[in-house]
Amino acid sequence: MDLFRLQNPSPFPRPLNPSPIFSTSLALSPSSPRKKTRARLASPRLASPPAATVSAASCPQPRNPRRESSMDQAGSMEERVITERIRRKLEEVNAAAQKHLAGVQDHVNFTMQQAYFKCAYECFDRRRSQEGINNCVENCSVPVLTANNVVETEMAKFQERLNRSLMVCQDKFEAAKLQKMKTHATEELEACVNRSIDDSIRVLPHLVDQIKSTLSMN
Repeated sequence: MDLFRLQNPSPFPRPLNPSPIFSTSLALSPSSPRKKTRARLASPRLASPPAATVSAASCPQPRNPRRESSMDQAGSMEERVITERIRRKLEEVNAAAQKHLAGVQDHVNFTMQQAYFKCAYECFDRRRSQEGINNCVENCSVPVLTANNVVETEMAKFQERLNRSLMVCQDKFEAAKLQKMKTHATEELEACVNRSIDDSIRVLPHLVDQIKSTLSMN
């Protein structure tokens, strides 16, 4: 989901409408098919406890249902705690994007919209034909539509880069589960997600400066 959805007006440009970059649920289940489109992450699933290895000289040990139940409960609790921490971390991206882009949104929704309406007002001249008025109003809307497109394009690129980074975290998580490294898989997943998000948040001010330069904002 893009941070800003471009509303193509006819003929009036509409304000930028911010929406979250991510859905904050992670889908890292190995059974889920991997899509070639944007990565969609969801709650990490802890691998099942590996079966106990039994040497040829030893006899199978009787199962202890009570102990297994206790281990399952502990694993489920750990999963919930880590999943919640990852969810909160993902929310930081949206909060940071809204904060850094507030000035851009204000510029497009107010300064540029105001200029658009002033320009469009001048188009309504009785000496013009209806077609001429429509063309004039449409030309007035070009700067606002261009600004919307710039913001949408840059934020889509930002989202795609972050999605690719998070997909690397997912791949490492799946590889760790295949190697039965259950103990550290979720901790490494969380650390990887944290690094990816922190790196992306550090990029945001530079991205916003680039957008402001493109829009000729002072």
